[in-house]
Amino acid sequence: MCWVVAPAAAQYRHDAAPTALDCETMPCTEVLPGATRFEPVEGAPFVQGFDATGAAVGWVVLSNTVVDVKAYSGKPLATVIGLTPDGVIAGARVIHHSEPVLLVGIPERKLHEFVAQYPGHRAIDTIVVGESSDPDDVSLDVISGATVTALAQNKTILDASRALGVAVGVIDASVVSPGHFINEPTAWSWARMIEEGVFGRLTVTQAQMEVPNPRGNFVDLWFTIADAPQVGRALLGDNDYAFEMGLLEPGQHLVVILGNGSSSYKGSAFVRGGIFDRVHMEQGFNDVVFRDLDYHNLGRLAAPDAPRFREGGVFITRGGPLDPGHPFELVFLGSRYNGQGGFTRDFHEFHAEHVMPTSVYVLDRPELSIWQQAWLNHRYGALALGLYLLFVVSVFIGRSWTTADPKRIKRLHTISMLIGVFGVGFAMKAQPSVTQLLTLVDSLLHEWRWELFASEPLIFLLWIFTFIASLIWGRGLFCGWVCPYGTMTDLLRLVAIKLHIPEFEFPERIHEKARFLRYFILLALIPIFLWDSVLGEKLAEIEPFKSTFLVPFWTRQWYLAGWWILLFVWSIFTFRPFCRYICPLGAGLAIFNSFRFSGPRRRNFCESCTICTRNCEPKAIRPDGTIDPRECLSCMDCEASYRNEQQCPPLIGIERLLTKQATAKLSTHDEERLLQLRDDAKPR
Repeated sequence: MCWVVAPAAAQYRHDAAPTALDCETMPCTEVLPGATRFEPVEGAPFVQGFDATGAAVGWVVLSNTVVDVKAYSGKPLATVIGLTPDGVIAGARVIHHSEPVLLVGIPERKLHEFVAQYPGHRAIDTIVVGESSDPDDVSLDVISGATVTALAQNKTILDASRALGVAVGVIDASVVSPGHFINEPTAWSWARMIEEGVFGRLTVTQAQMEVPNPRGNFVDLWFTIADAPQVGRALLGDNDYAFEMGLLEPGQHLVVILGNGSSSYKGSAFVRGGIFDRVHMEQGFNDVVFRDLDYHNLGRLAAPDAPRFREGGVFITRGGPLDPGHPFELVFLGSRYNGQGGFTRDFHEFHAEHVMPTSVYVLDRPELSIWQQAWLNHRYGALALGLYLLFVVSVFIGRSWTTADPKRIKRLHTISMLIGVFGVGFAMKAQPSVTQLLTLVDSLLHEWRWELFASEPLIFLLWIFTFIASLIWGRGLFCGWVCPYGTMTDLLRLVAIKLHIPEFEFPERIHEKARFLRYFILLALIPIFLWDSVLGEKLAEIEPFKSTFLVPFWTRQWYLAGWWILLFVWSIFTFRPFCRYICPLGAGLAIFNSFRFSGPRRRNFCESCTICTRNCEPKAIRPDGTIDPRECLSCMDCEASYRNEQQCPPLIGIERLLTKQATAKLSTHDEERLLQLRDDAKPR
């Protein structure tokens, strides 16, 4: 079991993130220097800190109680954050994470060093991980090999500290994310508003409320912010819209709620005290509560094609700040008599999130998501990688020319491998791994998060390339030409041959059995990863990829360093031993790639010839002359021989007989032999 602990912080299991702030065990004094005691703030998940004299010095919050930012693991980076009365980040400490690359791989201190850069910056500062074109932005370096983690940590700290600042009144919400409503004078139709995604919707069924007759809806609520004229006029009409907008003070907005169903969103307290106790809005720390003075009844909607609703209301957000540029929630508190006597009732709370479409409200400076920022940071690398992959594909598209000369295809192969090792591997650190296959399986079975895969641009490009190229030419195009580790071991053996280092190969009977080992490793990793992703990530260290391209092997645990050295030495004497016998990633691609549309070309004669078989280092050629796509690494040496008139036996024989025919008439035997050779030379 792996534990993730910040200095002076409590310990938490990797799969059990803390859900509440506890300054007795968490590093509150570290993130808010000068504070000696902390007091909870009523109704809020944060605390206020005071110094020895009793003076308030700021506030402390636990990030995942405020924001829901998922890191690469799909889980939050639980971070304790301190904020001063000036809106400055006083400190930040990560107390829990489940990031696999940090639990097994990159030293965790890298994350703590990254977080240590935030104290002293204002929460409203634009802090960017990577490059920024704006000189006023604060740029931080990424954590090498853990880009997504750094981007998620940046968003976690900024979003949580800003939400805290808005809640305690030291940050104006409009400063955090300035924006404006789109002003279109013509009212939209109901159909247009639906098409644009103007409304959020919260539907609670009778069954969800556990009423005796569980048919139909308890409530069906449609809600939106109606400040934009094209929306407000469509719902209220010109006169009522102008009247309601005239009541707004700075920072206030119009909220429209429309309802159907057997119950009402008004609630009993509305009658008694003018409070809408059944419905309110939430955004971050902020609750927007509605009173009767904030409310006007809304009857039939102004849009001619609008449906009829059982009830409707226009609310002014006087009960708390609401930012139209970020997601907000409508909260409905359902109530029903439970039949246990008196006036006892059961209550159920339901939430629905909505964000205003950009056709209604736009941020003056749109915030980039984690995956968008990742692509921006890697745009040049993605371009370079794309050009390299295009080069590899071009070699195969034009293989009638590239394989016409055995030396030419070998040179192209060597160039591709060198770029794969030093460009893709060491420079870009873009080594695909079986963990991405395991994550894909987990996502298909549980929660699908496409942005998780898009957040690693170079890996994403490599997987798209591998999927498409493997369907056409087989998995060998990636494994044999691009894979950084595989090409490194291939080049290592080439150097060993130049140095006359002898080769060691398993006997055929052992090789035939040993090549299935990688499939057993893959099939073992899948259920383990689904049961415990961190344990699965640890066992996936059978791949030496991290120790090669992300973390120097000599800085790792002795057994990982020893495993890396063993494979390295083995690769000097044996052609790609890890790829052929152990690699679970290669096994996954091989299973997927049991067929391909365009493998190396073969002749009828290949069943009788062993020239290519003797030269095939992966031993992918079967006794009948066909090629096993699961074993083939697409070196294309056999296709170069296929075209070589000095090496391919039927071509050699045909050439000799044609030369003889040019000087003398062929005998009957020679003519029969020529016909046979031409038949042997036909493609299979």
